[in-house]
Amino acid sequence: MNSKHRLSFSRRHFLKSTLATTSAIGLGTAVAPAILAQRNPNSKLNIAVVGVGGRGGANIAEMVAETNGSEKLLAFCDVNANTLTAQSEHYGVEHRYKDYRDMFEKQADQFDAVLVATLDHTHGIIACSAMELGLHCYSEKPLANSVWETRQMANFAKAKKLCTQTGTQVRAWPSAPYYRAIECVRQGVIGEIVEVHNWCDGTYVPASDPVGESPVPGWLDYDLWLGPTPFHPYHDLWLSFSKYGFWHSGCGWISGMGPHTIDLIWTALNLTPPTTIEVDGPKPPHALYNRDNLHVTFTHEKPGGGALKVHWYDGNRRPEGIAADRIDFTKGSGVLFVGKNGSLQVHYGYLTLFPADQFADFKPPEPASPPNPGHHRQWLEAIKANKPDMCECRFEYAAPYMEAICIAANMHREAVDRVTWNPVAMKTDSETVNQRIKPAFRDGWHFPTCD
Repeated sequence: MNSKHRLSFSRRHFLKSTLATTSAIGLGTAVAPAILAQRNPNSKLNIAVVGVGGRGGANIAEMVAETNGSEKLLAFCDVNANTLTAQSEHYGVEHRYKDYRDMFEKQADQFDAVLVATLDHTHGIIACSAMELGLHCYSEKPLANSVWETRQMANFAKAKKLCTQTGTQVRAWPSAPYYRAIECVRQGVIGEIVEVHNWCDGTYVPASDPVGESPVPGWLDYDLWLGPTPFHPYHDLWLSFSKYGFWHSGCGWISGMGPHTIDLIWTALNLTPPTTIEVDGPKPPHALYNRDNLHVTFTHEKPGGGALKVHWYDGNRRPEGIAADRIDFTKGSGVLFVGKNGSLQVHYGYLTLFPADQFADFKPPEPASPPNPGHHRQWLEAIKANKPDMCECRFEYAAPYMEAICIAANMHREAVDRVTWNPVAMKTDSETVNQRIKPAFRDGWHFPTCD
């Protein structure tokens, strides 16, 4: 790789460059909290977006809607030339790149923040490259496809005191009563929680296995699409909806939808990393992609002692051993908190307490906090206030459950049924799983580290 792409500037060099550029062109920057604190909180933030189609396009639209277009979309980057052109013209973005390394080299000193919404396998390297330069960062979920990459993202955010946000947008949706569920659980409406179940409809499994290879479309820079992952021939299915399920670019439904529901569970119960993880799934595993019908059990230690099991199900799997009057199986997705005095089921657009007759006249507790201003807006307001803790889904918070998800996916990939997890040592008691804690990267790709 050309040495110009190795973005490992020293902090002193970068701040010196930033101050010079800011003085010359009048653009504020958030590359260091001390600089940001001096700017007018009402001034526009300069934002770069890497990955502007698919989830990236949705993120851009949501961010613009939540802020009424108050911030400046300064640069777009995408390996799909057609998408890059269309989105740039739609939003009036002048600066366009296909390689995030070129973008950072040429304009990093003009950016306040970076939104990363590429495919899962490049979240980590792009986000860490941005944070190495002191830029605030928003990343779509999952944070990364491996434990090591996820940990690096959390380390950078903490060490540089950056405002970061994980793309678990559902917690801020008005139609998703997540905060009401959290308040009910914490205030003991259903009593002490004895177990939790969460499940999601949907699949990333392709209708048929890819055979051979396809010609690379002229509008796609496939080498950049691969990023740091080992080379493998192109196939059109890599760009299908199943792209999130192929091992080279995703970890399946548990990493696609699991972060939304597991985020709620961890928040409501203030969970710490699980001590053991068990995976019951179809065998043998597929060599190319994650298969459906997983049942994953995360066992956590309760603060006061004892164990709490959190169950994940996908495909056709659903919670077992739950009384019919304590769950609504007609809902395709949901989180079920099972308490000693009842159960609470919640997801997009609904919150139900069971048994129904017991809670017929129930009035929920008064809201304990003001409404969320919007997931993206919360991140941007945190940047302007220079208060990372304003971001409820900052990387340091989300990383531990994202790491557990990565381990579960890799257990399924390697047909490992049970592991103990030591987050401090960052290893399990399975050497097979441990070999996937840190992935192999292609020569020529620099992954910034912050240990």
